[in-house]
Amino acid sequence: MTLGSAATSTIPRLGDVIEVSEQDYMYGIGRLTLRVTCVGDRVRVNDDEWLNVEGLTLRADGTQLGQNPRPALVRIRAVRVTSPPRSS
Repeated sequence: MTLGSAATSTIPRLGDVIEVSEQDYMYGIGRLTLRVTCVGDRVRVNDDEWLNVEGLTLRADGTQLGQNPRPALVRIRAVRVTSPPRSS
């Protein structure tokens, strides 16, 4: 699913692994990699669209960092889906 004029932006789905640069999410330090467990509402912040997501934080090698999902507000146009949802 694409968002308006941002043809390359994809709204993540449950199970997607996403990457977001530090300047494109609130709040944290460094690149954020998450396996999405919840997709929330869209919000407008400073004339840009953001999305509330929750997910399991992943290390650079793809292994899970912890057991508890973390919330993040991500800039929709900057979200990069790096893998499709895992099949059950």
